[in-house]
Amino acid sequence: MSVSMTNRAAAPAQLDAVFFRRLFEGAGLPIFACDVEGDILAWNPLGEKLLHGRGDDTRRPNLRDVLPKDHHPDLEDNLKALVETREPLEFRARIGFENEETTEYAVWLTPVCDDRDRLEYVCVWFHDITARLQLRRGMRKRERLTTLGALAGSVAHHYNNLLCSIATSLEFALNMNTMSAMRRVLRRTADAVGRATQLTQQLLVFAQADHRLRDLSDLTEIVLQYFDQHEQDLAARGIKLDMKWRRIPLVPLPRDHFNIVIDNLVRNASEAMPDGGVLTVTLGRRDENAAVLTIGDSGPGISPGDMEHIFEPFFTTKGELGAGQTRQAGMGLAVSHGLIGEMHGSISVNNIPRGGARFEIVLPLNPAQ
Repeated sequence: MSVSMTNRAAAPAQLDAVFFRRLFEGAGLPIFACDVEGDILAWNPLGEKLLHGRGDDTRRPNLRDVLPKDHHPDLEDNLKALVETREPLEFRARIGFENEETTEYAVWLTPVCDDRDRLEYVCVWFHDITARLQLRRGMRKRERLTTLGALAGSVAHHYNNLLCSIATSLEFALNMNTMSAMRRVLRRTADAVGRATQLTQQLLVFAQADHRLRDLSDLTEIVLQYFDQHEQDLAARGIKLDMKWRRIPLVPLPRDHFNIVIDNLVRNASEAMPDGGVLTVTLGRRDENAAVLTIGDSGPGISPGDMEHIFEPFFTTKGELGAGQTRQAGMGLAVSHGLIGEMHGSISVNNIPRGGARFEIVLPLNPAQ
């Protein structure tokens, strides 16, 4: 039995000189055998092609001759890590010298150890991923164009509704014989123009094209001042404000933008309670690293099918934007999501077990500058 095992073990050794040379030379990738300093000891035909014309004929070629200078730090860092960890590593490189088309490679470094697990050599493989990356970029471009097309279609649809409302109101105004009737029609026209202006402002914010100076204020101050100014308006709509807050450290935020976020959430909550209800607001410390603001309503809540789309631009659960409506055109929550992200925070929504929806904003106590 032991003889049979010895014979079987000896068979691969007889293949070393032929089999492994052919395997090395016939691989479909440029391969280099190097020492731990990056000096090239051997290469296959594709490696020869990659190395051709590079380096200095008076010395041994080095992997640095294959890679552009801006990738030398990547190579040095990976060689150092390979010596320490004995684990395969990978980094990306763009190789394109004079009069050559740039090729993108995934560069794989694998350790070659002796019987005592001592690192002897480094095997370096260059995998051409140019076509794969081009395909991925093409798919992303198509996705962006699809998204842009959907956004443009939504914008055109909502502006068409508003323009039709304006045109109809002006036509009525031209045919009115009494001043009071004309004023009512012109008031509806002004409301439609106001909605168009609001939609334009929301689009500018969503596109991050609003470059107004940002007045930084404390989170607690912004929240308390907002609800102090709007509590009577809420009460006039039959909405009771239930507010609880605890002292938290200073959290500097852009006042105008955070007011947009609060206003969008309060509007959304108010629309969910057309016959009145309770608006619950809490502000406090989530943990030692973050503050949390929640705004909840006592409405019907959000259906599971709508929950995953709630922060998408122009998504609304309230039907089409008609001529007599003053609500936002499905942009408020998308804008809020984007603005909170700019503030290095997060926003999420869930349904309250007893009824209603609750939005939660988490903000770092030490925001990144």
